[in-house]
Amino acid sequence: MVKVTPDPPNFLSEDALLNRRAIDYYLKASAPDAPTFILNDNLSFEDALAHAADLLHCAVETAHSSGEAMKAQQRAVMHLVEMAKVVVDQALGCTQPR
Repeated sequence: MVKVTPDPPNFLSEDALLNRRAIDYYLKASAPDAPTFILNDNLSFEDALAHAADLLHCAVETAHSSGEAMKAQQRAVMHLVEMAKVVVDQALGCTQPR
């Protein structure tokens, strides 16, 4: 079948160009293997555990507050995150004075 009319030109709107430019600026790292998260070298073991516990708590709360039914793979990942949080909380409890 021969197409009689050509496709219209693919022009992006000004908003689409601005969105693409912002995404490119904020989400693309300067180097392909650049770290996305850098810790302070002076961070103590206890502070690192406490920070990891906070991050895991946020991950669990974010996943539970999404309001959508999770698929099997998502539930498996959440189970792993929750187990990691329990381990970090236990390790943090061992480092604090009793």
